[in-house]
Amino acid sequence: MSAEQNTPSRLWAYIETNLDNRGLNTGHLARATGVHRSRFTDWRRGKSISIETSRAIAKLFEVSPLEVLVAAELITEEEAQLRHTRPNPAELSDEELVAELKRRLKR
Repeated sequence: MSAEQNTPSRLWAYIETNLDNRGLNTGHLARATGVHRSRFTDWRRGKSISIETSRAIAKLFEVSPLEVLVAAELITEEEAQLRHTRPNPAELSDEELVAELKRRLKR
């Protein structure tokens, strides 16, 4: 296995850091996301997550879903405009969140 394959993805590094900082483990992550732990290996290797899963992770970590999407490299920090997020993405429905992301990506 190459060194590149051993290096966790940016998303997985973000998840591990947040789990550690909050005293949580992958069991908490699995329950919060409804995702089987075997999927975590895919995330560690760089496979993508869904918007629904990013929202569940954001809720677990009490952060904006946009922050998780940036960590997953699905959008850039500039696209997310994390410092000036209005409306609060955590309070949007899935459809509203997708519409907001599309609006920001058009800029």
